[in-house]
Amino acid sequence: MIKKKIFILILLFNPILTFAQSSIEIAKKAISSTVSIIAFDNFSHPLCYGSGFIIDDELIATNIHVIEGSNSVIIFKNGDQKKYTVSGYVAIDKTNDLVILKVPQLQGTKINFGSNVLPEIGEKVYAVGNPKGLNGTFSEGIISGIREIKTNSILQITAPISPGSSGGPVLNSQGQVIGIAFASFLSGQNLNFAIPINYLIALKDNLVQNTPIIQINIKQRLKTSTQKYPDVKNGVLVRNINIGFNCDPARIFFSIKNNLAYRVSDIRIIFLIFDKTGTIIDSAEDIYYPSLKSNEPGYMEDRIGIKPFLARAIDQCQYAFAEINWSTGYKISARVLDFKIIED
Repeated sequence: MIKKKIFILILLFNPILTFAQSSIEIAKKAISSTVSIIAFDNFSHPLCYGSGFIIDDELIATNIHVIEGSNSVIIFKNGDQKKYTVSGYVAIDKTNDLVILKVPQLQGTKINFGSNVLPEIGEKVYAVGNPKGLNGTFSEGIISGIREIKTNSILQITAPISPGSSGGPVLNSQGQVIGIAFASFLSGQNLNFAIPINYLIALKDNLVQNTPIIQINIKQRLKTSTQKYPDVKNGVLVRNINIGFNCDPARIFFSIKNNLAYRVSDIRIIFLIFDKTGTIIDSAEDIYYPSLKSNEPGYMEDRIGIKPFLARAIDQCQYAFAEINWSTGYKISARVLDFKIIED
């Protein structure tokens, strides 16, 4: 009788012993499976830094916006300096910002997928990503909400993620992927979002012929996005950029348009300078409207971020381009790389 009771107890506790993993175990496996992604334009200038994770031999999952508009993409595994070149994509879901990349010769630890059933609010989660210069960043949190955007669901999590972590895996306490990180918002608490794994499961079940990534054109995607329901990535735009000569160096005039229903701040913009042949000869990044607390120097309530559906005109002397002779026909373009959202 005593032996039977012991046997029953072992059966009852066996699922916990078998499937539960410590955060250390989860981190080791997840970090080894997560990769850094660098996307380049036609002139081999970096366009975007992001993350992805190995889902099979030679296959990487990430966000479309990490590689969108690029001419070439390279992959680095954590702890490995070997460079892998992406040959194309074999599945794409523009609605949910997901893509599966083909990476010849890439092999490594694969992360198991979780259930295609949405997790419960309050469940513990872990996020892994590679913000630029901080590869293998691992953070812990919980599912804090299930949100609906149009007809699809997204996971709101408290596990901190940072720019450069887009495309990284979000895992449950069994070390299974339950989401793909795609946005980090700013508020009085951690507001971060992930795409549920069920969309990636469906995508992996429908692989197609390898297609060059250059066919994922950002301009085409922007044209199909409505202004009434913009997605998060395309919700903040640079418009009306011009050069004036009111100061030395030249003054840059442009506006930032916020098409989201949130106040945005910490808007990181990249400026690209082209010569008459269309070759990029210089670039610089800058951040506009940083989020400040009321006790910090420079705090002004009406200057913190850009309110929903409004624009702000900006003019400044850009000292990064002090040596440019604009009279010889150089041109400038700009686009938003990252931004944060403040929920008022």
